[in-house]
Amino acid sequence: MLELINKYRKLFWKPKTMFYLGMITIIPFLILAVASYFEWGLLGMFDDWIGREVHDERDSLLTILFTLITRVGDGWFVALFTLIVSTVILFKFKNKWLSIWYFLTVALGAGGLNQILKFIFKRERPSDVEHLISQGGYSFPSGHAMGSMIVYGALIFLFIRLARKKITYVAATVGFGALVALIGISRVYLGVHYPSDIIGGYSVGLMWIAFSIGMYGLSLTRRPEMDRLEE
Repeated sequence: MLELINKYRKLFWKPKTMFYLGMITIIPFLILAVASYFEWGLLGMFDDWIGREVHDERDSLLTILFTLITRVGDGWFVALFTLIVSTVILFKFKNKWLSIWYFLTVALGAGGLNQILKFIFKRERPSDVEHLISQGGYSFPSGHAMGSMIVYGALIFLFIRLARKKITYVAATVGFGALVALIGISRVYLGVHYPSDIIGGYSVGLMWIAFSIGMYGLSLTRRPEMDRLEE
């Protein structure tokens, strides 16, 4: 299994591959963007159905759990986490460009791009369900879903880029991937997002990471650096 993962790992970080991946992963967001101009239509019914199924599972323990999980995707936490990770890369791994890459990927994607998209679509948050936390701003695409996909997805790339043991980056992929999924579920559970907001956030987040990794690959003009990327 690890050998199979490593085989695709060597091809996955090619700039051309990442640009193609970015174009594919943005498709769900584009579909949702079109649906927004038709008042969401059938997708709105999908949102209501999935939302009711999730809200029916509410209980005190789950509410505490998902409230804690959603905080890991809050803007202040993401900003602090990004600063810490960038600092560690800079001083521990002595990699200035990778540190800058991570910081800019998160800041421009999770911060700037998400706010621009929210302003364009201006979708109001769910109004027919109790909000278990206080949350302002617009709903689509979910900032928590998009932000967590970018900050933790980029972190997975760092593990794959820097980790010496295969099991380390495999564990990081599974662990942080599960965290991203739980953050998205928490937003629907807490009543502050529609399921389509989460899907849209994940879609744009994946596109942003893919393009960012592709640009980073293009920046590696020295062959030894590219060789290390493929080890």
